[in-house]
Amino acid sequence: MENYRGIVFFDLDNTLLNVHHGVDEDVLLAIQTLKRRHILPVIATGRSAGIMTDILTLTGINSIVALNGQYVALNGHKVYAQSVPKQLLQRLIAYSDAHGIALSLYDAYDEWATGINAAMKAGYQILHLPLPTIDRERYEKNPVYMIIALTDDLNEDAILKAEFPEFDFYRNANFAIDMVLKGISKQTGIAQALKAIGQANVPTYAFGDGPNDIALMQAVDHGVAMANGVDATKEAAEFVTTDFRDHGVVNGLKHFNLI
Repeated sequence: MENYRGIVFFDLDNTLLNVHHGVDEDVLLAIQTLKRRHILPVIATGRSAGIMTDILTLTGINSIVALNGQYVALNGHKVYAQSVPKQLLQRLIAYSDAHGIALSLYDAYDEWATGINAAMKAGYQILHLPLPTIDRERYEKNPVYMIIALTDDLNEDAILKAEFPEFDFYRNANFAIDMVLKGISKQTGIAQALKAIGQANVPTYAFGDGPNDIALMQAVDHGVAMANGVDATKEAAEFVTTDFRDHGVVNGLKHFNLI
């Protein structure tokens, strides 16, 4: 594996991606500069690798910490994955059915759902994503690395936490809650990536904005929060760059003399 001069982890939504869920030209040029300088760019996101295919192709990035740390691949090769036990999934599906919550289930490259509700329809429209296929048996034979509970009832947050202490929960949007196994986060995913790279003392950096990026800030030497980020993420960061709509990624990279 190449000896890197640095490693930079990027969150996607409201960080690396623009308002149209694409990548601005100056960001693409910055990624190319990082590569020329032997600095490894890595995407660290709550999304699956499959949903990111177009973004990975556009940016030329092929290393990911996906599904909030439950799946890690370096240079296109899986180095770590942690799936949700089937009995726990059965309990969660039964609860969600009884309370009108739709679940999106994710393996590394695909997504399917237990059902569709109003929160899912609204949320996927906002994200410009097609509704997932409904398949209520697939989890029995397919690994599930992450779950998103589609509900705009904020009261469900505390109830789900009490009913399912086996999970950690991140509400990153008013229509959805990310669910990962307790103790798994972008921070643990980054630890697995660094372990696989096996390069001591390489400086690490991370860019993020949301509640699930607090762990991202804590996992690296130099955390960079977007100006549009939540307060807790800004407080956990070493540096707060400009808004993602105002060259935030490029300005953050320049601050640390990475480009």
